[in-house]
Amino acid sequence: MGTTKIRVISVSHQRKRKNRYSIRLSNGKVFGISGDVLLSNPVRVGDLLDHHSIEKLIELECLNEVRESALSLISYRMRSKKEIVLRLHRKGFTTIQIESTIAELEKKGLIDDEKFGLFFARDNVKRSLLGPVALKHRLKSHFSSFEIIEKICNNIYQEFPIESLIRDIINKHSLNDLKNHSKNKKRLISKLKRKGYCWNDIEPVLKYYNI
Repeated sequence: MGTTKIRVISVSHQRKRKNRYSIRLSNGKVFGISGDVLLSNPVRVGDLLDHHSIEKLIELECLNEVRESALSLISYRMRSKKEIVLRLHRKGFTTIQIESTIAELEKKGLIDDEKFGLFFARDNVKRSLLGPVALKHRLKSHFSSFEIIEKICNNIYQEFPIESLIRDIINKHSLNDLKNHSKNKKRLISKLKRKGYCWNDIEPVLKYYNI
């Protein structure tokens, strides 16, 4: 027995959705695809499609939806691969569909974890004068790889030396108050630790200022 063929009854533009088409089949089934998928996989009225061809069209449309969702996410701002994957999963896309899309966008340079990581780290360090401990904690929400986090931190603290950042924080305070009042010194040290600096980095700068 030959493979059952199903005739395409109509291919019509959807009024309420731009660049979307509805395909109606002789078995009563109707499904929608984007203009991009239809352009690369032409379907015309009267065409005979087998079940494999129909399922392929539907899967291509699913992949197109994943791609469009991912592109929409990165159109607003740079994002890590981890964040994009989590958001796509929440939309109900499968792991296979997401992995395929991520690989495609990485190949095109539209998703670049190292580039995003440096942008994210630079922004946080410049705005908040964050130290390594705090920055690593924030980076963990975007990266699972310890190696990537270490590489980003090494690069960013070459650009923004830790000693200079600590000095910038200290210079926002009155040196006389810090030198003459132990409570103010303790508050400063607590502040520096909250910002992610360890004592081994803090102590030499305090000695420099004779605090």
